Amino acid sequence: MQTLKHFAKMLFRQWYKKLVLAAILGLGLYCSLYLLDNRKQKWKFSKNTQTVHQKSESQDVVEIDPESQIQDNQNMYKVPREDVHLHTCPACFGRDLCTDLESGALELYKNSKTESHNLSWREAVLNKNDKVIVSSAADSSWNRFDQFICNNASKGFPCDVSTGIRASYLASNQLMTADGLRNLHKVLDKSKSEVVLPICATNKLVDELKAAFDGDGDGQLNEEEQAELMTGLLLHPSYVLLKFQDTVNTNFPLPNYQGTCGRLAVWEGGVTPLKDHLQESFEERAGLASQILQLVDDFQNEDPNWYFLYTEFSYNSLSVTKEGEILLTDLQDVTIIDKTLFPPKDLVSGTNERLCNEICFQKFTSDILTSPNVTDVCSQLRHYGQLMYAIVCKEILSDLEEHKMEGLLNYEKNKDQQKSRYSGLLHSPPEKDKENIEEVLRECVQETSAGGRNQAVEDLQDILENYLSYNDLEHENDDGYEEDNNDKESENY
Repeated sequence: MQTLKHFAKMLFRQWYKKLVLAAILGLGLYCSLYLLDNRKQKWKFSKNTQTVHQKSESQDVVEIDPESQIQDNQNMYKVPREDVHLHTCPACFGRDLCTDLESGALELYKNSKTESHNLSWREAVLNKNDKVIVSSAADSSWNRFDQFICNNASKGFPCDVSTGIRASYLASNQLMTADGLRNLHKVLDKSKSEVVLPICATNKLVDELKAAFDGDGDGQLNEEEQAELMTGLLLHPSYVLLKFQDTVNTNFPLPNYQGTCGRLAVWEGGVTPLKDHLQESFEERAGLASQILQLVDDFQNEDPNWYFLYTEFSYNSLSVTKEGEILLTDLQDVTIIDKTLFPPKDLVSGTNERLCNEICFQKFTSDILTSPNVTDVCSQLRHYGQLMYAIVCKEILSDLEEHKMEGLLNYEKNKDQQKSRYSGLLHSPPEKDKENIEEVLRECVQETSAGGRNQAVEDLQDILENYLSYNDLEHENDDGYEEDNNDKESENY
């Protein structure tokens, strides 16, 4: 009996210890589960807070003004509707690109807007791939234009310009003539130098401009089409020139025309200013210089029917494509001349050459802008096209100190002239050709005999040709090296 009691006491002690141990373990497990659950709740709360914050940010982006909005595509935003001014048409540039704008295919780069000469430009991308320029007239120019329409249509300002322009002089048959276009500058009380594209207009030019703006292809301009043409000629002749080039199938080095929508015009972009290439090798710069001289030659001789005159050559007017091709990108001051105005003997380049420098050029530019019989002046233009070579040589190519003062027609270096900020494109030539290059550049700017300028240009092209050949050979060697390496890699493979 005593033994049984002793056994029971020992058994009770062992179960007591086990119960205590079980209780301690249970309490520890409970605390661990509690802490784990608490962490999960905190994590869920943090995640939900972050999601709400992201949703809030997303909602804020939608409400941001398009000018300051940065969407998924980095620095891009859709064209704001208020920038298009489609409601003003046909007191606008046209509507052939509006479908792309409405679909969002045209996106603008933020902070890319620049303004100059009463125009504005923005860099953009069309259809996700094509870099383009979106351009328009300055707000002040549009305001002046709209006031004219309202006043001329006997309406108070402001008015509905879309209907007002149809009742204005801009839609009249009288304006769509050679004489009407030659005097178009008078419509807005502009100087003739502000509307130079049609100052030598002929019936042939009138017909080609009609064809360029004949959107429905019926062989004539209706009120809307004529209104768009006149709007372009008065406010933005650049895109009129590009449409003209497409119509007559010329092959001048100008940007490709893309289209218009409302008061916006769009053409090829993705280019760099010529001045950004001043630190390239002399071989590269020689290639660019040769292209510029060829551009001037093309303006005079490339097309059998049309002669282009441009006297505003500068580093700001020329650009370079990613393929290294020169383009004239400031097109506001190009004059289109019908070659039927030239006497037959003048159609042969180099005939009847005459010595012509500052005074000669000044007289010509004065006559073409002030003469009451401008057709006679235009018919003599073939003799003065060499002015373009003189400007290119002085303002762009030459790095001679005597050519540093800006402005060919102020060659006497008066106090009003400013010194160019840029080196000449042909700066630092190799010693073996330095003297010859400087000599022909002097003759190009200031010829010493009749025909001397044209001969100097030919001589300069011959010198530059040696560097073009060197460039081509260098590229061929590079290509050959790559091909050899590819062949070796193929063999090893």
